Amino acid sequence: MGKKYLITSALPYINGELHIGHLIGCYLPSDVYARFCRAMGRDVLYVCGADEHGTPAIVGAAKEHIPVKEYTDKYYEKHLRAVSDFKLSFDLYGRTHTDLQEILVQDLFARLEEQGLIEERETVQPFSVDDNMFLADRQIEGTCPKCGYDKARGDQCDNCSATYEANELKNPHSAISGSTNIEMRKTKNLFFLASKVEGKWKEWLKEHAPKWSKTASAIAMGWANEGLHDTSITRDLSWGIPVNKPGYENKVFYVWFDAPWGYVSISQAANKDWESWWKNPDCFYAQFMGKDNVKFHSVFFPEQELAMNDNWKTVDLLKAVNFLNFEGGKVAKSTGNGIFLDEALNIAPSDCWRYALMSSAPETDDTDFTMARFADVVNKDLNGMLGNFVSRVCKLSAKNFGDIVPEGNGIDEDLAGRINTKITDLTNALEKCEFRDAVFALRSLWAIANEYMTVKEPWALVKNGDTKAAANALNECFQMIDLFARVSAPFIPDAAEKMQNVFENKHDLSWPTKYEHRIETNEKFVVPENLFSRIELAEKEDK
Repeated sequence: MGKKYLITSALPYINGELHIGHLIGCYLPSDVYARFCRAMGRDVLYVCGADEHGTPAIVGAAKEHIPVKEYTDKYYEKHLRAVSDFKLSFDLYGRTHTDLQEILVQDLFARLEEQGLIEERETVQPFSVDDNMFLADRQIEGTCPKCGYDKARGDQCDNCSATYEANELKNPHSAISGSTNIEMRKTKNLFFLASKVEGKWKEWLKEHAPKWSKTASAIAMGWANEGLHDTSITRDLSWGIPVNKPGYENKVFYVWFDAPWGYVSISQAANKDWESWWKNPDCFYAQFMGKDNVKFHSVFFPEQELAMNDNWKTVDLLKAVNFLNFEGGKVAKSTGNGIFLDEALNIAPSDCWRYALMSSAPETDDTDFTMARFADVVNKDLNGMLGNFVSRVCKLSAKNFGDIVPEGNGIDEDLAGRINTKITDLTNALEKCEFRDAVFALRSLWAIANEYMTVKEPWALVKNGDTKAAANALNECFQMIDLFARVSAPFIPDAAEKMQNVFENKHDLSWPTKYEHRIETNEKFVVPENLFSRIELAEKEDK
């Protein structure tokens, strides 16, 4: 049995519309890597899904005046549409409100309790007198106790990423009614005794964190310096995974105790052989997420996995990206700032978004994405370099040699040497999940092809009567179109398929280790429609 590859993408909350921040924050990097791994012939299990629990769904449903289950069903369908629209190649895009998830989480809780890692404690929780209920996490807002941000929620600050208990929030008010009539009342909750596994977790982190992206590693090591705190894993909510313990019938598990195990329950639904990834030490596990999720994937989830003593596969590569802003501001539905996925395809096809977002992936710092940059990247790289090259080669060849690939006289060794260098660069960048470097190498390959056309001038060779040299140059160009279909497929799968469909004989999209000639002389081809169209910004903005 060959090495297994487990790839998971952070589970987006189910509250509201998805936007381009979700695409670059988790979906696209993981999809590009999964497609690359499959092209390399690896045994891949790639899953994601909607995180349905916690207060976001409850608050969202209340705002829309519909039951929570109806709300989550509505937005899960929108998630599925986005997955389809943007050609995300998950083995399964699942959800966390399932029987499999409930069985799994309750079994895991029972195992932790048997090991003496669960403790009941009396806590003080915010209670809204006007709403007549305890407020959990996103049901309460106030001022962050760490940075002073005045729109912090009950368990985490979106401004500084600090986490804390809800009773530490300053100037609290109910996110449901807006009431400031908040009392701190006693209630009982169950705590996971993370402090008991701190030593084991720190040893694990010391070995693993250096292999992660710099952003992920820095955040995780910051938590190691602070030390692990015992965590409340129950909430006074009506929606979530029920707590399987007498006396806790009216509580559910905290969403961050439950959500990461969604990767496992979705894997269980996707593949009956799921344990050959999740319980296999010879499996490589890569996780992808935005930087605000790093704590939960580098602390919460692995500390639970390690505490189980049950051979759970922990993350090998944790790839976190920074935030993608839009036109200088945070992407937000409330302000209308940003491109939302239900609108994006009205502006440009999915390949354009996939490529442009990956080319400016916020791997080292927060990045500002603008429509001017988007149009520039699409027009120069996709339309001007790749699309134009494919179109010129096919039209020029059809005009002068008919609908068959003209005869060549073998590989141009100088060309092959330059291409092979870039294939190596591209492969290495994708192995390391350094995506901007990968896009740079891919663009460099397209540039080599355009330069080759400019130098060889097959149109001039035909005009001068040197049809043999023209045929040879065009044959080489067809070989590069075949190569581009293969190396572009992880990024722009639709265009890759169109490039392969140029040829009558279907060739596989396996990952190339070097430049080779796979297209036979006299193989039939068709002149494709343009792979891409220019984006005229003023016209798009008027719509």
